[in-house]
Amino acid sequence: MGGLGTRTRRRAPFGLGVPAAGFPPVALLVLLGEFLSNVGSGATFPYLVVYLSDVCGLSGGQVGAVLVVRSLAAVAGAVAGGALSDRYGAARTVTGLAAAAAAAAAVMAGAHGSVAPAVVAAIAGTGATAALAPALDALLARAVPDNARERAFSWRNTVVTTGAMLGVAGAAAVLGVFGADGGLRWVYALDAVSFVVLAALVGRVAARRRNVTALAEASGAAGRFPDRHGPGSSDQGYAAVARDPAMRRVFVFVLLVVAAGFAQLQIGLPAVSVLTHDVDGLGWVFTANMLVVALAQVPAQRVLARFPRPVVLAGGAACMAGAWAIVALDATPGTARLLAAAVVFALGEIAYMPVVTALVNDLAPPGLAGRYNGAHTLAWTGGFAIGALATAALLGAGSLRMFFAVSAAVLGATALGALSLTRVLPQGGPDERP
Repeated sequence: MGGLGTRTRRRAPFGLGVPAAGFPPVALLVLLGEFLSNVGSGATFPYLVVYLSDVCGLSGGQVGAVLVVRSLAAVAGAVAGGALSDRYGAARTVTGLAAAAAAAAAVMAGAHGSVAPAVVAAIAGTGATAALAPALDALLARAVPDNARERAFSWRNTVVTTGAMLGVAGAAAVLGVFGADGGLRWVYALDAVSFVVLAALVGRVAARRRNVTALAEASGAAGRFPDRHGPGSSDQGYAAVARDPAMRRVFVFVLLVVAAGFAQLQIGLPAVSVLTHDVDGLGWVFTANMLVVALAQVPAQRVLARFPRPVVLAGGAACMAGAWAIVALDATPGTARLLAAAVVFALGEIAYMPVVTALVNDLAPPGLAGRYNGAHTLAWTGGFAIGALATAALLGAGSLRMFFAVSAAVLGATALGALSLTRVLPQGGPDERP
């Protein structure tokens, strides 16, 4: 099998021609499952509004209501997913939730003309997908040694981004051939199949538990830091998570970064393109962003590992602030300016994504890995909801420059706040970076 210290460079099993980085076979199966499932998810996420309006025939107000309910379902899913992972094990939780997400996607693939089942499936699928996130985080974190977590999540960010990029490209090709109605049947069918594959691969992970002692399935592996909650903390659920000062600070940090950063990437930039009547270049903007992450994430991790985590997180937030400052410099930014901002934002993603997830799992004491990752996912879903509301309010004010200037200011302040994490991170264990 080869440990982390081996010089042998194996090939990753998902056919991308990239080295497997010496991870245990269980971790490789998880990464493969996430890659394939994100091909399906990447194919569907840009087209939900099109599906609800053009295929289901919902009005703008009805589509908005569905999106609000989906946001609530995502929040509930984030909380439930963490608790289920701690109670039943991460592998079993992923297998069950992936099957539920596959069923929801299958309903959407076959529910054309049946509005109610399609809407229910869209909401249920969102909840199941949000619940998957903390279980997958815990599963991957416990499948590798502690000092390899950042590297594992760096690879995860690479394969997830690459899968989503391939899914977006494939969906565009399918819709170009079959149109919105027929094409979306195939797109959602692909999504369903990708979740079935994820469930099958993680089911295989569960079957191999006897060969892996660090797997989150046991839900008892300690984080790198000593237990700061005392005996019985695993029975106290999210209350124990809320009492952790380090996790509280990380939660707020993630909430602000998502609200002012990631939400604006997915909502703010398309809104700018619509308002400036320059929609044609939007696909290139997102392609550039994903391509930079896919190509640079793993090489950059070797450099980032030399710096303290609070410094890396602060740098990531600062890059995101710089991206929105680029947009704010022009009252009517064109495609070239948005393209530059998307590339700079990608540099922030590269610094942020693997570090914060590894940190959350290092903070998690025995029996609470699922809930810690659930709290992290909750910060994501809550931050995205706040960001969407802020986007609507600021765009309603009619000032694109103010909209992105405010986002840049929030991210700049968040970057400074990240440096203060040094004061609250536990000092009981070494910060063994890969």
